[in-house]
Amino acid sequence: MIHFKCAGCRKERCNGCSLYQQLNTGKKKGAVVPEDFTPDRGQGYGMAFDVGTTTIAGLLWDLEKGVQLEAQTQVNPGRYAGSDVVSRMTFVRNTPGQREKIQRMMVDTLDGMAKEAAKVCGEPISRVVIAGNTVMCELLLLESMDGLAKAPFHKDYTGSRRCKGKDLGFVYLQEAEVTLLPAVEGFVGGDALAVYTCMKHQDGRKHVLVVDIGTNGEVILFGKEQTFACSAAAGPALEGAAVLSGMGACEGAVSEVRVLGSFPREDIFCKVIGKGAPKGICGSGLVDGLAALREIGVVDETGYLCTAMEARRAGVREQFCRRIDCHQGENRFLLTNQNNPVFLTGGDIRQLQLAKGAIRAGIEILLGKEQIRADELAHIYIAGSFGSFIRKESAVEIGLLPRIPLEKISHIGNCAGTGASMALLSGQIIKEMERDAELIRHVELAEEEGFQACFLESLGIR
Repeated sequence: MIHFKCAGCRKERCNGCSLYQQLNTGKKKGAVVPEDFTPDRGQGYGMAFDVGTTTIAGLLWDLEKGVQLEAQTQVNPGRYAGSDVVSRMTFVRNTPGQREKIQRMMVDTLDGMAKEAAKVCGEPISRVVIAGNTVMCELLLLESMDGLAKAPFHKDYTGSRRCKGKDLGFVYLQEAEVTLLPAVEGFVGGDALAVYTCMKHQDGRKHVLVVDIGTNGEVILFGKEQTFACSAAAGPALEGAAVLSGMGACEGAVSEVRVLGSFPREDIFCKVIGKGAPKGICGSGLVDGLAALREIGVVDETGYLCTAMEARRAGVREQFCRRIDCHQGENRFLLTNQNNPVFLTGGDIRQLQLAKGAIRAGIEILLGKEQIRADELAHIYIAGSFGSFIRKESAVEIGLLPRIPLEKISHIGNCAGTGASMALLSGQIIKEMERDAELIRHVELAEEEGFQACFLESLGIR
Protein backbone atom coordinates (compact mmCIF):
# COMPACT_ATOMS: atom_id res chain seq x y z
CA MET A 1 0.00 0.00 0.00
CA ILE A 2 1.34 3.45 -0.97
CA HIS A 3 1.43 5.99 1.87
CA PHE A 4 1.49 9.65 0.87
CA LYS A 5 4.05 11.67 2.76
CA CYS A 6 4.68 15.34 3.37
CA ALA A 7 7.30 16.46 0.85
CA GLY A 8 9.04 18.31 3.66
CA CYS A 9 9.29 16.15 6.80
CA ARG A 10 8.13 12.94 5.05
CA LYS A 11 5.52 12.17 7.73
CA GLU A 12 2.22 10.70 6.58
CA ARG A 13 0.34 13.45 8.43
CA CYS A 14 1.73 16.93 8.68
CA ASN A 15 0.29 20.39 9.32
CA GLY A 16 3.27 22.10 7.71
CA CYS A 17 6.89 21.81 8.77
CA SER A 18 9.82 24.20 9.08
CA LEU A 19 11.97 21.82 7.03
CA TYR A 20 9.93 22.74 3.99
CA GLN A 21 11.38 26.25 4.11
CA GLN A 22 14.71 24.72 3.07
CA LEU A 23 13.30 23.23 -0.12
CA ASN A 24 14.65 24.25 -3.51
CA THR A 25 11.19 24.75 -4.94
CA GLY A 26 12.02 27.36 -7.55
CA LYS A 27 9.45 29.65 -5.96
CA LYS A 28 12.05 31.53 -3.94
CA LYS A 29 13.48 33.05 -7.06
CA GLY A 30 12.53 36.56 -8.08
CA ALA A 31 9.89 37.26 -10.69
CA VAL A 32 11.18 38.55 -14.02
CA VAL A 33 8.31 40.39 -15.70
CA PRO A 34 8.11 40.55 -19.53
CA GLU A 35 9.88 43.43 -21.23
CA ASP A 36 6.67 44.93 -22.63
CA PHE A 37 5.02 45.11 -19.19
CA THR A 38 4.40 48.61 -17.82
CA PRO A 39 3.38 48.79 -14.13
CA ASP A 40 1.08 51.40 -12.66
CA ARG A 41 2.59 54.14 -10.58
CA GLY A 42 1.16 52.95 -7.28
CA GLN A 43 1.92 53.74 -3.68
CA GLY A 44 3.06 51.65 -0.75
CA TYR A 45 3.83 47.93 -0.77
CA GLY A 46 2.04 44.85 -2.00
CA MET A 47 2.23 41.04 -1.90
CA ALA A 48 1.61 38.63 -4.76
CA PHE A 49 0.83 35.09 -3.63
CA ASP A 50 0.96 31.92 -5.69
CA VAL A 51 -1.09 29.43 -3.66
CA GLY A 52 -0.28 25.96 -4.91
CA THR A 53 -1.51 22.59 -3.72
CA THR A 54 1.85 21.82 -2.13
CA THR A 55 3.67 25.15 -1.77
CA ILE A 56 2.78 28.79 -1.29
CA ALA A 57 5.04 31.53 -2.62
CA GLY A 58 4.88 35.18 -1.61
CA LEU A 59 6.55 38.08 -3.44
CA LEU A 60 6.85 41.52 -1.83
CA TRP A 61 6.81 44.52 -4.18
CA ASP A 62 7.43 48.25 -3.90
CA LEU A 63 4.34 49.45 -5.78
CA GLU A 64 5.78 52.87 -6.59
CA LYS A 65 9.11 51.68 -8.00
CA GLY A 66 7.87 48.37 -9.39
CA VAL A 67 10.74 46.58 -7.66
CA GLN A 68 10.59 43.21 -5.94
CA LEU A 69 11.98 43.31 -2.42
CA GLU A 70 11.50 39.81 -1.01
CA ALA A 71 10.49 36.25 -1.94
CA GLN A 72 9.23 33.64 0.49
CA THR A 73 7.91 30.11 0.34
CA GLN A 74 5.96 27.93 2.75
CA VAL A 75 4.25 24.57 2.77
CA ASN A 76 0.52 24.70 2.15
CA PRO A 77 -0.88 23.84 5.61
CA GLY A 78 -3.90 22.07 4.10
CA ARG A 79 -1.63 19.30 2.88
CA TYR A 80 -2.60 17.11 5.84
CA ALA A 81 -6.06 16.78 4.28
CA GLY A 82 -4.80 15.32 1.01
CA SER A 83 -1.80 15.58 -1.28
CA ASP A 84 -3.82 16.49 -4.38
CA VAL A 85 -6.74 18.83 -5.02
CA VAL A 86 -9.40 16.13 -5.40
CA SER A 87 -8.54 14.25 -2.21
CA ARG A 88 -8.29 17.51 -0.28
CA MET A 89 -11.62 18.75 -1.59
CA THR A 90 -13.27 15.41 -0.81
CA PHE A 91 -11.89 15.41 2.73
CA VAL A 92 -13.11 18.94 3.37
CA ARG A 93 -16.58 18.29 1.98
CA ASN A 94 -17.05 15.05 3.90
CA THR A 95 -15.57 16.08 7.26
CA PRO A 96 -17.52 18.61 9.36
CA GLY A 97 -15.56 21.68 10.38
CA GLN A 98 -12.59 21.03 8.10
CA ARG A 99 -13.47 23.71 5.53
CA GLU A 100 -13.24 26.43 8.18
CA LYS A 101 -10.13 24.87 9.75
CA ILE A 102 -8.16 24.72 6.52
CA GLN A 103 -9.28 28.20 5.49
CA ARG A 104 -8.10 29.53 8.84
CA MET A 105 -4.74 27.79 8.48
CA MET A 106 -4.23 29.09 4.95
CA VAL A 107 -5.13 32.65 5.99
CA ASP A 108 -2.78 32.45 8.98
CA THR A 109 0.03 31.22 6.72
CA LEU A 110 -0.45 34.04 4.19
CA ASP A 111 -0.75 36.55 7.03
CA GLY A 112 2.48 35.30 8.60
CA MET A 113 4.37 35.38 5.31
CA ALA A 114 3.25 38.95 4.67
CA LYS A 115 4.18 40.06 8.17
CA GLU A 116 7.64 38.51 7.85
CA ALA A 117 8.20 39.96 4.38
CA ALA A 118 7.16 43.44 5.55
CA LYS A 119 10.19 43.55 7.84
CA VAL A 120 12.21 44.32 4.72
CA CYS A 121 10.34 47.56 4.01
CA GLY A 122 9.22 48.44 7.54
CA GLU A 123 5.81 49.55 6.23
CA PRO A 124 2.36 47.90 6.16
CA ILE A 125 1.21 46.04 3.06
CA SER A 126 -1.71 47.75 1.39
CA ARG A 127 -2.48 45.48 -1.56
CA VAL A 128 -2.56 41.70 -2.08
CA VAL A 129 -3.16 39.58 -5.18
CA ILE A 130 -3.70 35.82 -4.87
CA ALA A 131 -3.35 33.35 -7.74
CA GLY A 132 -4.25 29.78 -6.97
CA ASN A 133 -5.85 26.71 -8.45
CA THR A 134 -9.63 26.63 -8.23
CA VAL A 135 -9.81 24.44 -5.13
CA MET A 136 -7.34 26.58 -3.17
CA CYS A 137 -9.19 29.79 -4.04
CA GLU A 138 -12.60 28.33 -3.23
CA LEU A 139 -11.26 27.13 0.11
CA LEU A 140 -10.03 30.66 0.88
CA LEU A 141 -13.45 32.04 -0.08
CA LEU A 142 -15.28 29.30 1.90
CA GLU A 143 -17.21 28.36 -1.24
CA SER A 144 -19.23 25.15 -1.28
CA MET A 145 -17.17 23.62 -4.12
CA ASP A 146 -20.34 21.89 -5.31
CA GLY A 147 -19.46 22.64 -8.92
CA LEU A 148 -16.08 20.90 -8.63
CA ALA A 149 -17.41 17.86 -6.81
CA LYS A 150 -18.88 16.06 -9.82
CA ALA A 151 -18.77 16.06 -13.60
CA PRO A 152 -19.10 18.25 -15.52
CA PHE A 153 -16.72 20.18 -13.28
CA HIS A 154 -17.45 23.91 -12.91
CA LYS A 155 -15.98 26.71 -10.86
CA ASP A 156 -18.16 28.16 -8.10
CA TYR A 157 -17.16 31.80 -8.54
CA THR A 158 -16.85 34.06 -11.57
CA GLY A 159 -14.43 36.89 -12.19
CA SER A 160 -12.09 38.41 -9.63
CA ARG A 161 -13.06 38.55 -5.98
CA ARG A 162 -12.12 41.77 -4.20
CA CYS A 163 -12.46 42.44 -0.50
CA LYS A 164 -10.72 43.75 2.58
CA GLY A 165 -8.36 41.34 4.27
CA LYS A 166 -10.49 41.25 7.41
CA ASP A 167 -13.42 39.86 5.36
CA LEU A 168 -11.41 36.67 4.85
CA GLY A 169 -10.11 36.58 8.42
CA PHE A 170 -6.69 38.20 7.95
CA VAL A 171 -5.25 39.97 10.98
CA TYR A 172 -1.98 41.55 9.82
CA LEU A 173 -3.48 42.13 6.37
CA GLN A 174 -6.92 43.11 7.68
CA GLU A 175 -6.90 46.54 6.00
CA ALA A 176 -5.22 45.43 2.79
CA GLU A 177 -7.14 45.29 -0.49
CA VAL A 178 -7.20 41.62 -1.44
CA THR A 179 -7.89 40.38 -4.98
CA LEU A 180 -8.32 36.71 -5.87
CA LEU A 181 -7.70 36.23 -9.57
CA PRO A 182 -10.47 34.59 -11.61
CA ALA A 183 -10.44 30.90 -12.47
CA VAL A 184 -10.73 29.76 -16.08
CA GLU A 185 -13.05 26.79 -15.51
CA GLY A 186 -13.08 23.48 -13.70
CA PHE A 187 -9.73 22.82 -12.05
CA VAL A 188 -7.90 25.32 -14.27
CA GLY A 189 -7.63 28.20 -11.84
CA GLY A 190 -6.20 31.65 -11.39
CA ASP A 191 -2.65 30.30 -11.24
CA ALA A 192 -2.98 28.92 -14.76
CA LEU A 193 -4.47 32.24 -15.85
CA ALA A 194 -1.46 34.00 -14.34
CA VAL A 195 0.85 31.69 -16.30
CA TYR A 196 -1.11 32.40 -19.48
CA THR A 197 -0.91 36.17 -18.95
CA CYS A 198 2.83 36.08 -18.29
CA MET A 199 3.51 33.97 -21.40
CA LYS A 200 1.18 36.02 -23.62
CA HIS A 201 3.33 39.06 -22.91
CA GLN A 202 6.64 37.20 -23.03
CA ASP A 203 6.13 35.15 -26.20
CA GLY A 204 3.27 36.18 -28.44
CA ARG A 205 3.73 33.44 -31.04
CA LYS A 206 1.12 30.87 -31.95
CA HIS A 207 1.59 27.17 -31.28
CA VAL A 208 3.47 27.77 -28.05
CA LEU A 209 2.90 25.14 -25.35
CA VAL A 210 3.25 25.86 -21.63
CA VAL A 211 3.41 22.96 -19.20
CA ASP A 212 3.11 23.95 -15.54
CA ILE A 213 4.36 20.87 -13.72
CA GLY A 214 3.31 20.25 -10.12
CA THR A 215 0.89 18.25 -8.01
CA ASN A 216 -1.94 19.81 -9.98
CA GLY A 217 -0.40 20.39 -13.40
CA GLU A 218 -1.80 22.60 -16.14
CA VAL A 219 -1.20 22.57 -19.87
CA ILE A 220 -1.82 25.66 -22.03
CA LEU A 221 -1.64 25.73 -25.82
CA PHE A 222 -1.64 29.03 -27.71
CA GLY A 223 -3.44 28.18 -30.97
CA LYS A 224 -4.04 30.17 -34.12
CA GLU A 225 -7.57 31.21 -33.22
CA GLN A 226 -8.07 29.97 -29.64
CA THR A 227 -6.09 29.18 -26.53
CA PHE A 228 -6.75 25.78 -24.95
CA ALA A 229 -6.11 24.86 -21.32
CA CYS A 230 -6.54 21.72 -19.25
CA SER A 231 -5.72 20.45 -15.79
CA ALA A 232 -3.67 17.27 -15.47
CA ALA A 233 -3.76 15.66 -12.03
CA ALA A 234 -0.15 14.51 -11.82
CA GLY A 235 -0.33 13.63 -8.12
CA PRO A 236 2.40 13.92 -5.49
CA ALA A 237 5.17 11.80 -7.05
CA LEU A 238 6.72 14.79 -8.83
CA GLU A 239 6.93 16.57 -5.47
CA GLY A 240 8.93 13.68 -3.97
CA ALA A 241 6.03 11.91 -2.24
CA ALA A 242 4.30 8.57 -2.89
CA VAL A 243 7.64 6.86 -3.60
CA LEU A 244 9.71 4.63 -1.30
CA SER A 245 12.72 6.93 -0.82
CA GLY A 246 10.92 10.12 -1.84
CA MET A 247 11.55 13.43 -0.12
CA GLY A 248 11.46 17.13 -0.84
CA ALA A 249 14.28 18.92 -2.65
CA CYS A 250 16.23 19.70 0.52
CA GLU A 251 19.61 18.66 1.92
CA GLY A 252 20.30 14.99 1.35
CA ALA A 253 18.00 14.59 -1.64
CA VAL A 254 19.29 13.05 -4.84
CA SER A 255 18.40 15.75 -7.38
CA GLU A 256 20.23 14.49 -10.48
CA VAL A 257 21.09 11.04 -11.79
CA ARG A 258 23.44 10.56 -14.75
CA VAL A 259 25.16 7.77 -16.63
CA LEU A 260 28.74 9.01 -16.95
CA GLY A 261 32.05 7.62 -18.15
CA SER A 262 32.97 5.63 -21.23
CA PHE A 263 33.03 1.91 -21.92
CA PRO A 264 33.84 -0.19 -20.01
CA ARG A 265 33.85 2.06 -16.93
CA GLU A 266 30.59 3.97 -17.26
CA ASP A 267 28.42 4.01 -14.15
CA ILE A 268 25.55 5.73 -12.35
CA PHE A 269 26.44 9.01 -10.62
CA CYS A 270 24.13 11.06 -8.40
CA LYS A 271 24.13 14.72 -7.41
CA VAL A 272 22.97 15.29 -3.84
CA ILE A 273 21.67 18.60 -2.49
CA GLY A 274 23.96 19.90 0.26
CA LYS A 275 27.23 18.49 1.50
CA GLY A 276 25.94 15.48 3.42
CA ALA A 277 25.17 11.88 2.54
CA PRO A 278 22.15 10.98 0.39
CA LYS A 279 18.93 10.40 2.34
CA GLY A 280 16.33 10.04 -0.41
CA ILE A 281 15.31 11.26 -3.83
CA CYS A 282 13.27 14.28 -4.96
CA GLY A 283 11.16 14.76 -8.08
CA SER A 284 13.89 15.89 -10.47
CA GLY A 285 16.04 12.95 -9.35
CA LEU A 286 13.16 10.58 -10.04
CA VAL A 287 12.80 11.81 -13.61
CA ASP A 288 16.56 11.61 -14.13
CA GLY A 289 16.69 8.19 -12.50
CA LEU A 290 14.06 6.71 -14.77
CA ALA A 291 15.75 8.19 -17.83
CA ALA A 292 19.09 6.71 -16.71
CA LEU A 293 17.63 3.26 -16.07
CA ARG A 294 15.99 3.34 -19.48
CA GLU A 295 19.31 4.35 -21.05
CA ILE A 296 21.27 1.44 -19.55
CA GLY A 297 18.55 -1.03 -20.48
CA VAL A 298 17.18 -2.20 -17.12
CA VAL A 299 13.75 -0.61 -17.69
CA ASP A 300 11.75 -1.45 -20.81
CA GLU A 301 9.19 0.61 -22.74
CA THR A 302 6.38 -0.47 -20.43
CA GLY A 303 8.25 0.73 -17.33
CA TYR A 304 9.11 -2.77 -16.11
CA LEU A 305 12.28 -2.90 -14.00
CA CYS A 306 13.93 -6.22 -14.78
CA THR A 307 15.68 -8.60 -12.40
CA ALA A 308 19.46 -8.93 -12.30
CA MET A 309 19.22 -12.24 -14.17
CA GLU A 310 17.00 -10.73 -16.87
CA ALA A 311 19.41 -7.81 -17.21
CA ARG A 312 22.38 -10.13 -17.71
CA ARG A 313 20.49 -12.10 -20.32
CA ALA A 314 19.73 -8.86 -22.15
CA GLY A 315 23.42 -7.94 -22.22
CA VAL A 316 23.33 -5.16 -19.60
CA ARG A 317 26.77 -4.40 -18.21
CA GLU A 318 27.66 -6.20 -15.00
CA GLN A 319 28.26 -2.99 -12.98
CA PHE A 320 24.58 -2.17 -13.48
CA CYS A 321 23.30 -5.71 -12.94
CA ARG A 322 24.95 -5.77 -9.50
CA ARG A 323 22.82 -2.79 -8.49
CA ILE A 324 19.54 -4.72 -8.92
CA ASP A 325 17.95 -6.86 -6.21
CA CYS A 326 14.51 -7.93 -5.05
CA HIS A 327 13.19 -6.69 -1.72
CA GLN A 328 9.87 -7.87 -0.31
CA GLY A 329 8.85 -9.13 -3.70
CA GLU A 330 9.68 -5.91 -5.57
CA ASN A 331 12.59 -5.25 -7.92
CA ARG A 332 14.71 -2.25 -7.02
CA PHE A 333 17.81 -0.50 -8.35
CA LEU A 334 20.52 0.96 -6.10
CA LEU A 335 21.23 4.52 -7.23
CA THR A 336 23.81 5.53 -4.63
CA ASN A 337 25.98 3.20 -2.51
CA GLN A 338 25.47 0.52 0.12
CA ASN A 339 26.55 2.81 2.96
CA ASN A 340 23.84 5.36 2.13
CA PRO A 341 21.42 3.41 -0.04
CA VAL A 342 18.77 5.18 -2.11
CA PHE A 343 16.73 2.86 -4.32
CA LEU A 344 14.40 3.30 -7.25
CA THR A 345 11.77 0.55 -7.15
CA GLY A 346 9.31 -0.84 -9.65
CA GLY A 347 6.51 0.78 -7.63
CA ASP A 348 8.25 4.16 -7.75
CA ILE A 349 8.45 3.89 -11.52
CA ARG A 350 4.71 3.16 -11.70
CA GLN A 351 3.92 6.26 -9.63
CA LEU A 352 6.10 8.39 -11.88
CA GLN A 353 4.48 6.86 -14.97
CA LEU A 354 1.02 7.83 -13.69
CA ALA A 355 2.17 11.40 -13.08
CA LYS A 356 3.92 11.85 -16.41
CA GLY A 357 1.15 9.97 -18.24
CA ALA A 358 -1.49 12.44 -17.03
CA ILE A 359 0.55 15.44 -18.18
CA ARG A 360 1.54 13.93 -21.50
CA ALA A 361 -2.05 12.87 -22.24
CA GLY A 362 -3.14 16.46 -21.59
CA ILE A 363 -0.52 17.68 -24.05
CA GLU A 364 -1.66 15.25 -26.74
CA ILE A 365 -5.36 16.09 -26.27
CA LEU A 366 -4.67 19.82 -26.68
CA LEU A 367 -2.49 19.22 -29.74
CA GLY A 368 -5.40 17.27 -31.19
CA LYS A 369 -7.75 20.20 -30.57
CA GLU A 370 -5.47 22.44 -32.63
CA GLN A 371 -4.83 19.62 -35.13
CA ILE A 372 -1.07 19.97 -35.06
CA ARG A 373 1.82 17.62 -34.37
CA ALA A 374 4.35 18.17 -31.61
CA ASP A 375 7.10 18.92 -34.14
CA GLU A 376 5.00 21.85 -35.39
CA LEU A 377 5.19 23.61 -32.01
CA ALA A 378 7.12 26.87 -31.97
CA HIS A 379 8.30 26.28 -28.40
CA ILE A 380 7.60 24.42 -25.15
CA TYR A 381 7.99 26.25 -21.84
CA ILE A 382 8.33 24.30 -18.59
CA ALA A 383 6.84 26.19 -15.64
CA GLY A 384 6.16 25.37 -12.00
CA SER A 385 8.20 24.72 -8.87
CA PHE A 386 9.16 21.22 -10.00
CA GLY A 387 9.64 22.37 -13.57
CA SER A 388 12.40 24.74 -12.45
CA PHE A 389 14.73 21.81 -11.79
CA ILE A 390 13.72 19.06 -14.19
CA ARG A 391 16.30 18.39 -16.90
CA LYS A 392 14.61 18.72 -20.26
CA GLU A 393 16.72 15.89 -21.68
CA SER A 394 15.27 13.50 -19.11
CA ALA A 395 11.73 14.85 -19.53
CA VAL A 396 11.90 14.02 -23.23
CA GLU A 397 13.61 10.68 -22.64
CA ILE A 398 10.85 9.32 -20.37
CA GLY A 399 8.05 10.75 -22.53
CA LEU A 400 6.91 13.48 -20.17
CA LEU A 401 7.42 15.94 -23.03
CA PRO A 402 7.21 15.29 -26.78
CA ARG A 403 10.42 14.43 -28.59
CA ILE A 404 11.30 17.76 -30.21
CA PRO A 405 14.67 19.56 -30.54
CA LEU A 406 15.90 20.53 -27.07
CA GLU A 407 16.58 24.10 -28.18
CA LYS A 408 12.81 24.49 -28.50
CA ILE A 409 12.31 23.70 -24.80
CA SER A 410 12.97 26.28 -22.04
CA HIS A 411 12.44 26.67 -18.30
CA ILE A 412 10.54 29.73 -17.11
CA GLY A 413 10.39 29.15 -13.33
CA ASN A 414 7.45 30.26 -11.21
CA CYS A 415 5.45 31.84 -14.00
CA ALA A 416 2.29 31.89 -11.87
CA GLY A 417 4.04 34.06 -9.31
CA THR A 418 5.19 36.40 -12.07
CA GLY A 419 1.67 36.66 -13.49
CA ALA A 420 0.28 37.38 -10.02
CA SER A 421 2.92 40.09 -9.60
CA MET A 422 1.88 41.66 -12.90
CA ALA A 423 -1.71 41.77 -11.65
CA LEU A 424 -0.54 43.33 -8.39
CA LEU A 425 1.34 46.05 -10.26
CA SER A 426 -1.23 46.82 -12.96
CA GLY A 427 -4.99 47.30 -12.83
CA GLN A 428 -5.04 46.92 -16.61
CA ILE A 429 -3.60 43.42 -16.30
CA ILE A 430 -6.40 42.40 -13.93
CA LYS A 431 -9.00 43.63 -16.44
CA GLU A 432 -7.14 41.72 -19.15
CA MET A 433 -7.21 38.56 -17.03
CA GLU A 434 -10.94 38.88 -16.41
CA ARG A 435 -11.55 39.04 -20.16
CA ASP A 436 -9.16 36.22 -20.97
CA ALA A 437 -10.62 33.92 -18.31
CA GLU A 438 -13.82 33.83 -20.37
CA LEU A 439 -12.03 33.46 -23.72
CA ILE A 440 -9.66 30.59 -22.93
CA ARG A 441 -11.21 27.32 -24.02
CA HIS A 442 -11.24 24.92 -21.09
CA VAL A 443 -10.81 21.24 -21.98
CA GLU A 444 -12.06 18.76 -19.39
CA LEU A 445 -9.89 15.73 -20.03
CA ALA A 446 -12.18 13.25 -18.31
CA GLU A 447 -14.93 14.07 -20.78
CA GLU A 448 -12.76 13.84 -23.88
CA GLU A 449 -13.40 10.88 -26.13
CA GLY A 450 -10.21 8.89 -26.40
CA PHE A 451 -8.62 10.34 -23.25
CA GLN A 452 -8.35 6.98 -21.48
CA ALA A 453 -6.65 5.42 -24.51
CA CYS A 454 -4.33 8.43 -24.77
CA PHE A 455 -3.50 8.21 -21.08
CA LEU A 456 -2.68 4.50 -21.29
CA GLU A 457 -0.52 5.16 -24.35
CA SER A 458 1.27 7.96 -22.47
CA LEU A 459 2.29 5.62 -19.65
CA GLY A 460 4.93 4.07 -21.91
CA ILE A 461 8.56 5.21 -21.84
CA ARG A 462 9.62 5.91 -25.40
